[in-house]
Parts: sequence; structure tokens; C-alpha cells
Amino acid sequence: MKIEIIKIGKCRHSGIAEVATEYIKRLKPYLGVESTLWKEGDVESRLNRLLEKETLVVALDERGKQWSSIDFSKKLKNWIDSPTHKRVAFVIGGPYGLPEDFRKKAHFIWSLSDCTLPSDFSWLLVCEQVYRAFTIIKGMAYHHE
Repeated sequence: MKIEIIKIGKCRHSGIAEVATEYIKRLKPYLGVESTLWKEGDVESRLNRLLEKETLVVALDERGKQWSSIDFSKKLKNWIDSPTHKRVAFVIGGPYGLPEDFRKKAHFIWSLSDCTLPSDFSWLLVCEQVYRAFTIIKGMAYHHE
């Protein structure tokens, strides 16, 4: 299983990029994970190609469902264990969000907050929550309840 965290648009805050990259680096020994930044250009065709592959697509949008860290870790474990998909892609829109038709086609729509968040913050939160979920799944000492 491979996990890809896709952010549309460049990161405008270098400090956020450093921390997001740190979470990805921590995951690499355990899981095939990468984070990519897509230029805002030809996004729609790239998004549609993503939907055509054996990929479970999670669109990030404030109108989606919110999950606790524990609930998200259970979902992630199910997605990782599923033979149906070879990868999970988390897609974070740019300043104007994701195209409506893409949101409708995504397998899940995940909301990190009722508030509208800058895409840089959302990218960092997704990286951290994927890391947190993985540590919960593996019983590692990171998440505290």
C-alpha cells in the first residue's frame, strides 16, 4: 500500500513545509508514503487520472465528514488492508478548493475543521494525522488519550 498526500499549489510558508516533510520522513521506514505539490495549472486532468487508477481518493474539504484521530486510524487501517486499492491519495485543494465534480467522485470527503483552513495548514495537518494514525495502528507511543 502506498499513501500519497497531494497539495495543489506551492507551500507559501517554509516552516510548515519543514514540519510536514518531517512527518513524511518519520513514516517512510514503515509505509510507502510521499507528499507531492501540484502546480495549479492542469489540475483537473491530473485529478481525473487519479480517479481512474486503483486509488482510494480522499478529498479534503470543510464540507466533508470530521473524524477523530482514533476513527481516522481505523479507516486508514481498513484502507491499508483492503485488496481493492493499491494506494490512498489525500488531495488538498488550492486557494479555491477542489473542483466540484472531483469532490463528487472522491471516495471520501474529509473535513479537518468546520473552519476554512489555508491549504498549507491543511497539508501539515494531513501529514501529521496520517503519522498519528499509523502510530495508533502500530501501538507506538505518540498518541495520548
